[in-house]
Amino acid sequence: MNPRVRHIFVIPRHLKGLQKCSSYYTIFKKLISNHYDFLAQFSVDWRGALLARLLNVDLSVAREASRRGSFWHQSFDLIAPFKDNRPIAEQDIDLLRAAKLYQKTEAPSYQLSSPKKNQLKVKKWLHAQHISKNKLIVMHASSRWKFKEIPIETWANIIDALKTKKINVVLDGSKEDLKTNQAIADLCLLKPNLTNDFSIEDTTALYEMADLVVTIDSMSTHLASATNTPVISIFGPTNDLNWRPWRVKYQVITLSKADNPTFACRPCGMDGCEGTKVSQCLVQMKPEIILKSIETTLRIKT
Repeated sequence: MNPRVRHIFVIPRHLKGLQKCSSYYTIFKKLISNHYDFLAQFSVDWRGALLARLLNVDLSVAREASRRGSFWHQSFDLIAPFKDNRPIAEQDIDLLRAAKLYQKTEAPSYQLSSPKKNQLKVKKWLHAQHISKNKLIVMHASSRWKFKEIPIETWANIIDALKTKKINVVLDGSKEDLKTNQAIADLCLLKPNLTNDFSIEDTTALYEMADLVVTIDSMSTHLASATNTPVISIFGPTNDLNWRPWRVKYQVITLSKADNPTFACRPCGMDGCEGTKVSQCLVQMKPEIILKSIETTLRIKT
């Protein structure tokens, strides 16, 4: 979906034991045979250091990582200084700046466009769902990290308020998200539309056709940025200064000390409050806050 990306190599999450080792071997062998000139390790995953040593590229760069030792920092030719509380887009481009491959003061926008066949598929799907030319909002409510989610009751209240105004609402997600999406739909008086067989290419096409994406802290924030679709991102424990949308019309919704002294701890970076896997800064977020943000973004009355 980006003409500059030639290959994406993936280790399937479900593989275990020898099957996973075999996948690693196959991918590493392919990467070595490609004879790359440059390696940029954007995450601080230890496997990046291993790759840097195995691939024997002309130049490799990674970011400074306090939790990594000498093996990490000595695996790369260049180490870019780490500066917190900056967008990840800028932190990633810092690696290219360190390698003198990018010298502009601001990182570029994300760019994705869906293939024509996926656009046609989604258009047909929208027609089959009787989704009219009225405003279309796509919502992403589910995460495999449950501490990032707001209550399904909150989503249902938001959807009912929007549907009352004849606004089309689609709940999107992977097959694993369908259970949560169905639970939300079951609570709604006015039912949203649910996707259940959409690929990432299909979802990209859907976002391109949407007037607004409303999402929890997830990949959807960045997909909306890449399709230049206005987005409202709801953050809990995660630092929104790092992971907010990038170079697109957006709003970030959080609860903070200004709302209640209880939330002075956010962003804590923890997986829920005191090990509960539940984030009170999301549980206590009222639907009216999100609806007001939708209203101002789309300039509608809810």
